[in-house]
Amino acid sequence: MTTPLNIPARQAHLWLVGAGPGDPELLTLKGARALEQAELVLYDSLVHQDVLALAPSHAVKVCVGKRAGQTSTPQALIHDWIENGARQGLRIVRLKGGDPMVFGRAGEELTFAEKLGLPWTYVPGISSGTSLAGLSGIPLTLRGVASSAWLGTATGQDGRLTDDLVQALRTSSTLVVFMGRRRLREIAQHLLHLGKGDLPVAVVSEGSLPQHHTVVRTAREWAVSSDLDQLADPALLVLGEVVNHRLQTHATPLRSIAPTFSHEYQVPHLPQAGKPHVQRLRRV
Repeated sequence: MTTPLNIPARQAHLWLVGAGPGDPELLTLKGARALEQAELVLYDSLVHQDVLALAPSHAVKVCVGKRAGQTSTPQALIHDWIENGARQGLRIVRLKGGDPMVFGRAGEELTFAEKLGLPWTYVPGISSGTSLAGLSGIPLTLRGVASSAWLGTATGQDGRLTDDLVQALRTSSTLVVFMGRRRLREIAQHLLHLGKGDLPVAVVSEGSLPQHHTVVRTAREWAVSSDLDQLADPALLVLGEVVNHRLQTHATPLRSIAPTFSHEYQVPHLPQAGKPHVQRLRRV
């Protein structure tokens, strides 16, 4: 049974930090600052090494990752690390891929911290669910095509497709499915039964990194594909008509932005304060 802490004179603190979708440059400034003062870093398997390098050299770094089909760290052991660090008065960073509040078990760990009496700070991260589709050129919503997006996981605690996903497959929303690569054939077969065999489904792997890979096929094609095991994990599924509007992404240098002329004009709706308000436009 968890007993409340006697907080040391140098007060312990837990920072729950989202590391983003993989690219270390997508870590937030606040997340970087939390890492720079960490004494204990408990990090997930998908966290980039360049992000870990932001922690001081003297900080203890422990991988407590969980990966599908691989040996995973029990949640109880993660709680033990948090409690032990807190009892030593350490500054603890719990570093998770994506955003901790989206399929990151953040609620469990913060509830545990509260039971301990351990102060905590949540630092949001860029979620893979909202970013990887865009990095692959797929808009999650698009006027006249999709007016909503659904984020969910493929498998429930009973090992079956979640009821929420089965219901969502009936809608016209864009569906973003976490941890769904192993259930892709089953999902495709559900779409076939719904008469949606032509619906495009994208499988996005390592979507924010240089080795990113996106495969797009129809549900009918995925239902009979023999190469599903060759798709890299972790992978995100994006289902919906928006996939047909995928843009080709290219790394291009920024063009030079230099003003060619400026124009002054009155802004009549702004309150007067002794002299006319003028806003300067720079057209490029």
